[in-house]
Amino acid sequence: MITLGDKGKEVSQLQKYLSMLGYDLVIDGGFGNKTLRSLKAFQKKYGLLVDGIAGAQTFSALKAAQKRTAKENKDTKTSKNYGDIDIDIDHHMEPEQYIKQVFDKDKLFIHYTVSGPDARKVIKYWDGNSARISTAFVMSGRGDEDGKVYEAFDPDYWSYHLGVKGTKGKLDKNSIGIEICAWGRLTKKGEKFYNAYGGEVSIDEVYTLENEWRGNLYYHSYSDKQIESLEKLILWIVKEYKIPVQDIVFDKDWAEYDESIISERTPGIWTHTNVRKDKQDTYPDKRIFDMLNRIKEKVNG
Repeated sequence: MITLGDKGKEVSQLQKYLSMLGYDLVIDGGFGNKTLRSLKAFQKKYGLLVDGIAGAQTFSALKAAQKRTAKENKDTKTSKNYGDIDIDIDHHMEPEQYIKQVFDKDKLFIHYTVSGPDARKVIKYWDGNSARISTAFVMSGRGDEDGKVYEAFDPDYWSYHLGVKGTKGKLDKNSIGIEICAWGRLTKKGEKFYNAYGGEVSIDEVYTLENEWRGNLYYHSYSDKQIESLEKLILWIVKEYKIPVQDIVFDKDWAEYDESIISERTPGIWTHTNVRKDKQDTYPDKRIFDMLNRIKEKVNG
C-alpha cells in the first residue's frame, strides 16, 4: 500500500501503469501531488474508493485496465497514411513499452543504433527492456531490407529516446525520433576496422572524417538507401506534424552540442549530439548535411 510522499519501485510501477492509461506523469519513483491527482482520477473512473491510496484493489484494477487497453490496441491497430513511403507497421512494440499520450510535435531527432542491420531485432530488444527507451521509427541497414523503415509505435505517442538529465522527458514528449541501424564509431587496428563489440566491419562500409570529431575519425557509413529513405521519412514527418526546418546551412556546426536546444526546447530538425555531449549519433556525414539542405529548400523554398 503506497500513498502521498512514498518513494521507490512500487511508486514507479504505479506511475507506469497510470501513464500507460494516458495520465500525464513522469516516472520518477516519487509519489507527489501529480501522481495523487492521477490516481484519484483513475479510482473515480473505475468505481473504486477515491482515497488516493494504491492498495491491492487499486493495483488489481490497474493491471486489468492494462490488459483491456492492450487488447483494444491489438484489435484496432492503425497507423498514419505514409503515402508512397514503404513503412512496416506490423512490428509494433508492446503497449507498455511506450507512453500512449499525445503531445504536439515540433522537433525531430536522428539517432543511430550501434547494432546490426536488422530493425526488427532492435524493436524486439526494446520490447525486452522495461525502461521504455525507444524511437518511433527504426531503419534497417545493409542487406535484403536496406533502408526499410519500421514503425515501432505510432509517432503521435512518445518514449524516452534522448536521456537528457533534469528535463523529465519534456524534450522526448514533443519530438519524434528516428534510429538508423548502424554500428556507429569504429576502431582501426592495422588495416582493419572494428565496431564497439569487436566485430570486423568491411572497409567498404567505413566513413572517414577529414578531422577527428569527439575523439573519433572512423564511423560505420550509412548506406545510400538509408539516406534516401531518411530524406523521404523526414519530409513526411515535417509536413505531417508541421515541424519547422531551420533556415540555416546544415553543416558540421549543426551537429555540435547546443544547450539552448534543451533550455529553450527549440523546434527543428536535430540529432542526438545536439543535446548530449557524450553521444556520437549522428556523426557529421556530408551526405546527411546535403540531404538536410535539400529538405530545407523543398520545405522553406
